[in-house]
Amino acid sequence: MFQRTINKFFLEWKSRKKKKPLVVRGARQVGKTSAVSLFAQESFKTYIYINLELEDNLALFSRMSPVRELLQAIQIRFNKKVVPGETLIFIDEVQNSSIAMNQLRYFYEEMPDLHVVAAGSLLEVKMKAEGFSFPVGRVEYCYMYPVTFEEFLSAAGETEKLSYINAINPDSSIPLEIHNSLMKKYHGYLLVGGMPEAVARYAETKSLIDVDPVYESILTGFKDDVLKYASLAKAKYIQYLVEHASKYIGLPVKYENFGGSGFRSREMSEAFDVIEKAMIISRVYASSSKQLPIVNNLKKSPKLLFLDTGLVNYQVGLRTEVMNIQDINAVYNGQLSEQIVGQTLLSLAILKNINLSYWYREQKGSISEIDYLISSHNMLIPVEVKSGKSGTLRSLLNFMDESKNKFAIRIYSGHMGTEKIRTPNKKHFNLFSIPFYLLHRIEQLIEDVV
Repeated sequence: MFQRTINKFFLEWKSRKKKKPLVVRGARQVGKTSAVSLFAQESFKTYIYINLELEDNLALFSRMSPVRELLQAIQIRFNKKVVPGETLIFIDEVQNSSIAMNQLRYFYEEMPDLHVVAAGSLLEVKMKAEGFSFPVGRVEYCYMYPVTFEEFLSAAGETEKLSYINAINPDSSIPLEIHNSLMKKYHGYLLVGGMPEAVARYAETKSLIDVDPVYESILTGFKDDVLKYASLAKAKYIQYLVEHASKYIGLPVKYENFGGSGFRSREMSEAFDVIEKAMIISRVYASSSKQLPIVNNLKKSPKLLFLDTGLVNYQVGLRTEVMNIQDINAVYNGQLSEQIVGQTLLSLAILKNINLSYWYREQKGSISEIDYLISSHNMLIPVEVKSGKSGTLRSLLNFMDESKNKFAIRIYSGHMGTEKIRTPNKKHFNLFSIPFYLLHRIEQLIEDVV
């Protein structure tokens, strides 16, 4: 096990005087159980792990019980005393019991000093399929995604690189040899991806061949898990999507005949809904907004993101290409760079489940598109994932001409820096360029610049 960024939030949650039970949401195998277990071991005297995939653990929630009666049963079952403030109770795979999900409200109402965490990989899928939900206002949510570059360095024991990266500010001058070293390490991250078991295996063996069984097991688990809650009629659409979605990262989604499947729009749209609820994919929605709030155009095709670059590389067969890259934007027609940026932006939203957006404008004879729009510091900030000179950013220049904003971001393989740019209509704005290896710090860097 290695430290995850979400553990900082766990500590903040622990310190509250009155707290709601915490529900950790995320796809299969993103490290929910490991993160909570590490938190428990470091921060509590007693840790009780209840896995609702085990029959004897599930039996604890065979009926709704008064909280103190339930706690008595838990203490007897695990031979551990429950002491508020000293004990963490972790209910894993909570989607297997609607009673356990509803029981959380009574922990909050009757024992707010007790630390209770729940987690599950298919919460949204199960809730929609069986028509139940968590008690509104009685639980708190947080979200986990694959490992970020910061966490990848931590897992690899690269403490010096990690310390250096976290000390960088917008005025820092990064020597060429350090920049190249960090980009090389980032290429390794892009190659392996962020599934914690894959990261840990690679950190130990430095061999992708040894990681292949991990990828295969995760992908098989996706299909098996999601199919538990799909009717036989829908199973083939979901299975097809899990197997083929990674080929179309960064591209607009057309549900009708998706990927040459021959399937109809309605069935594929429903399959997309299911595996997005399982957090295996995300859709990035088009928006023509030039100021806050971001309003998405649901009639325009969304773009597709898969859960993790390592899984994409394994499924699509990109690893040889990634191994030999100089510019990340050159891989897979730029689709992999859009994937890793989107994946990282999602991972930074620990406290809310967000939808990413991209900017799209179509005029007669002209289409403008910007990879991402983000809301930060009361600004709508365009984010381009591009290589090349600032003068080639035609869509970005069009956006800035029409926007009141005077700040934009480029993510690329080059050096960090700020340029003053003038649009064709003579509007001036600041373009802040960030190398990929600083992407996980984008919010802090924006704060420092703005």
